[in-house]
Amino acid sequence: TVEYRESSYSAGRIPGNYFRREGRPSEKEVLTCRLIDRPIRPLFPDGYRYETQIVGTVISADSENDPDVMAITGASCALYLSDIVFDTPVAGVRIGLIDGKYIVNPTYDER
Repeated sequence: TVEYRESSYSAGRIPGNYFRREGRPSEKEVLTCRLIDRPIRPLFPDGYRYETQIVGTVISADSENDPDVMAITGASCALYLSDIVFDTPVAGVRIGLIDGKYIVNPTYDER
């Protein structure tokens, strides 16, 4: 299973609810979990039956770049460096087409 959270405090905001806690995962966080899970799941060997959890928590983020692409690469690196049988690392990249030119990992404003 994959869990991905972009905590409010990573962008310098404090949740406004009564307990000052993070709530349920947002739609973007759920979709990012799927972005991480889809390329990694088929790379486990056939017959792999062990429960494996990947937890990605954004600790710090800026207002220009989306951390979801780095979460894909980070999850793959964590699996590759662990004792789990995972021999094929993957990497995430976002490609944007801006004014006829391809841009790697465009910022929020460039999209």
